[in-house]
Amino acid sequence: MIQNHRQRARRAVLYFFGGGMMLGSDKGDVSVAGKLARETDCDVWFPYYPLCTAHCITESYDMAFECHRQMIERYGAGNVSTCGCSSGGALAIGIALHNNAISAGLPQPRHIVAVSPGEVPWNSEEERMKRLNDSDVMVDYAFMSKVEKFMRHGRTDVPEYMISTSRGDYTGISKIHFFYSSSEVLYGAKEEYQKACKKYGVVCEIDERPGMIHCYCMLPYFPEAKETFGKIVGILRE
Repeated sequence: MIQNHRQRARRAVLYFFGGGMMLGSDKGDVSVAGKLARETDCDVWFPYYPLCTAHCITESYDMAFECHRQMIERYGAGNVSTCGCSSGGALAIGIALHNNAISAGLPQPRHIVAVSPGEVPWNSEEERMKRLNDSDVMVDYAFMSKVEKFMRHGRTDVPEYMISTSRGDYTGISKIHFFYSSSEVLYGAKEEYQKACKKYGVVCEIDERPGMIHCYCMLPYFPEAKETFGKIVGILRE
């Protein structure tokens, strides 16, 4: 956990690093989490959740959701937001879906900020992702088409929403803030997220920029990234 003060902050952010459920966090992820803590004046919880190199994604969800539960106990209902990038962005959404799936009855996150969230392609996503493959220098469609095997880790009973988060139950979520580069492969998932939000009456706010790299705004060192990172800070401060 990253704290700016000795005393607990009034609000907190549950932040998930990315890496396709295959790669762990690095110094850059910790740096971004620290910057979020400083600029939002929130405590930031930064769980090292189980990766699918050695674990089924159900274990990742179990650990992440337990963090969410403990945070609500400490900070109270309505004071915990989720935020993440790439696969971490999918987890930031997935926590709310898991809450519904297991009938936990916990309050949904105050804010959900999903930066370049991805999912195993289904429906028409496959073709949209393929069309974007040549413009994405970081994520290859081939990875998205094969990662499900690792996420399942030999299990056939993994819930659909853990594999493709647009297939979950969005009940109780008020708004999701999406941030994308319109030039990245995972932008191909945008339409499915829009459909899911519409189905459950969730406000779907999408910020997109052309020509940017995957998760560009979590590299707040150049003007466009700084501007978009500032928007994320503004949301989490509300």
